[in-house]
Amino acid sequence: MSIEEPAKSYNLTFEEREGYLFAGVTGEADNIEISSQYWKEIADKCKTDAIKKVLIVEDLPGGASMTDVYEVASALPQLGFFGIKIAFVDAHLDQQDVNEFGELVAVNRGLYGKIFNDVSEAEKWLLAD
Repeated sequence: MSIEEPAKSYNLTFEEREGYLFAGVTGEADNIEISSQYWKEIADKCKTDAIKKVLIVEDLPGGASMTDVYEVASALPQLGFFGIKIAFVDAHLDQQDVNEFGELVAVNRGLYGKIFNDVSEAEKWLLAD
């Protein structure tokens, strides 16, 4: 008897780039379960590979509520994102307000991250030191 993992309702890909890890998230929808799960997967990858910089590009239509974003952003320190520089780009500009709120919550909990609308700007910030 084998134990099968439940099917994920999103696709997460990783690409090691010069100076950082790229994580791309795509799917049909966004909710607290999806966001929590993919952030945990990214944290695990960062821990396993000793990653210190990550660029996350999310393309999940629909968006999460402010309450959901607060809950996910508040949990990021426990997932192991301390000491990791995080650039986050959402392909859906209509989610800007909720993403900025998530940035504020995460930064207030000691994380080093920033929200962007453009991948090249995010990469420039991520690689600047």
